Amino acid sequence: MCLRPEEWINDGVLNAHVYYLEEKGSGNWYFPTYMAEQVQNTRDGQLFELAVKLRRENTNRFTVGLKKCEKMFIPVFDRIGSHWYLIVVLPSDKKVEIWDSLPGPKYNAGRYQQAERIMKVLDHIYNEEIVNYFEKGWQFAKFNIVRTDKARRQVNGCDCGVFVMNWLQDIECRSHGSNKFQHASERVRIALSLLKNPRNRRLKEVRESARRVVDEQLDKLVEQKDPFIPHHPIARKPITRSQAK
Repeated sequence: MCLRPEEWINDGVLNAHVYYLEEKGSGNWYFPTYMAEQVQNTRDGQLFELAVKLRRENTNRFTVGLKKCEKMFIPVFDRIGSHWYLIVVLPSDKKVEIWDSLPGPKYNAGRYQQAERIMKVLDHIYNEEIVNYFEKGWQFAKFNIVRTDKARRQVNGCDCGVFVMNWLQDIECRSHGSNKFQHASERVRIALSLLKNPRNRRLKEVRESARRVVDEQLDKLVEQKDPFIPHHPIARKPITRSQAK
């Protein structure tokens, strides 16, 4: 329901999107929304304990080591501004990009601080790999944090989640037209892409349900001999059942 026009995207839909984007052996790492949420809810003095917990949870999430990681994607929900934005970590460039469709003086500082805290937690999570495979002094906390100018701006107060989902899928925005981010049809596209993903365990169930609905409606039309039974648009004659489907 949250994919309807002008509704806010919730974390359940975003996490399903993240789950479908994960691929074994990929250098792109996608974190669920609760990673940033837990950092946000934890005091500075307890970040190490949080990192220990997150390290256990992420042990089997990524199948390649940190040395081969190309990008990290971390969706973040700003509770103060009620707004989704995306943090992209580029380990090889020692850079952190903030992709924000609705920046503002009131919120920018807090979003930078959140990025800094997440980098500290990443240092704790991957401390062993950092010590073993990177040069001395290499730290996420030392990365340069910038607000990218490639992020498109939303024109309403409800499409931030749509922007984040599109950036997760295509950070270079190669497949998105100028108005694709906030057109109502884009929400339909996202809903259908989630539904038809091969990893959707309920896909078969939904298809069977849709087929039953179509069969029931066609049976009613035939029984009623409705004069408005679909006709072929060119031949102007009744179409077959398979054509109607």
